[in-house]
Amino acid sequence: MAPSVRFVIPAKREFVGLVRLAVGGLAPAMPFDADTVEDIKLVMSEICTNIVLGSSQEIDAPELAFTVTMNPSDVTIEIDSSETVDELMSATSVEWTKPKQSGYGLSIITALMDNVELIPGGGNRSILRLKKFT
Repeated sequence: MAPSVRFVIPAKREFVGLVRLAVGGLAPAMPFDADTVEDIKLVMSEICTNIVLGSSQEIDAPELAFTVTMNPSDVTIEIDSSETVDELMSATSVEWTKPKQSGYGLSIITALMDNVELIPGGGNRSILRLKKFT
């Protein structure tokens, strides 16, 4: 069975850096060079920032759950959240194709990852699955 790590953070601005640190901390277990790990960290920052900007910075901010699975041929990252992921990956979302002050949008995510897909879940939950192949 491939090793995987799961962590949960509140969808708040101050926790975005923690996601970058966690991915960086997993780098020795990933079959990638340093530049590819930096690309993955950038993608995770972009996703988290856009989810945080889309959430209402209230006390009850939604949680983001990340699972990183390190297979011999790829790394799979799954982001599980409430409706914010649906907003993030809306196929017709014009906002994601336009650069924002805080990031580059869906175009950079799809350029740096080999596979990006949205998996609808039950209720108002969805999973965003990212894959990077060796």
